[in-house]
Amino acid sequence: MKTDFELKIIKDYPKPGVNFIDINPILHHPDQFSAVINDLCEKITGRLSAEDLKSVAVIAPEARGFIFAAPVAYKLGLPLLLIRKEGKIPNNPYPFRITNEYTSYNMEVDGELLAKYNRYIYLDDILATGQTLASVRNALQARNKELVLSLHVTQVAALAPVRAQNADLKNLPIETIL
Repeated sequence: MKTDFELKIIKDYPKPGVNFIDINPILHHPDQFSAVINDLCEKITGRLSAEDLKSVAVIAPEARGFIFAAPVAYKLGLPLLLIRKEGKIPNNPYPFRITNEYTSYNMEVDGELLAKYNRYIYLDDILATGQTLASVRNALQARNKELVLSLHVTQVAALAPVRAQNADLKNLPIETIL
C-alpha cells in the first residue's frame, strides 16, 4: 500500500523505554483508513481460500484491534469475536491472562460464540513483542481452537528478534500491511 503519511512514534509512552505507535493518522484520513481496510481484506483473501473463509471467524483484542477488525469482518462477511477486559462479557465469559510488554491483565471472550468456530484470524493494530498474540493463541489452543492467520496493520521491526524467540509464535502465519 502506498501511503502519504507516517505513523507517529511517541517516545516513553505509556512508560519509559517504550515507543508508542500512534494509529490516529490512519483514522484521521478516511481514504487511508479505507485503503488499510482493503489491504487487510486482501491479505486474508490472498492467504485463505473461499472454502476456508466459510469456516473462520475474526478475533480481535480491545480496543484498537476492534477499529480494524470490525470493518474487515463486515466486508468479508465473517463473524467477529471481541476480546474484552475482564468483566465486560456478560454471556458465559471464557477468561484468560494476557501478558505483554507493558503489563499483565485478565481478558475474556464470549464462551458460547467461541464454541461456534474452531479456526480464527487474529487481527490487531500493532505487532510489538508478540506477547498479546501469544497469550491469545494459548487461550484458544486450551479450548482446541486454532489461529490460522495473525494480521496486523504494522509492526515494530526492531522487536522481530524478540518475536523469533517466542516458541508460542512458531508456525503461525503473521502478516502486516505497513
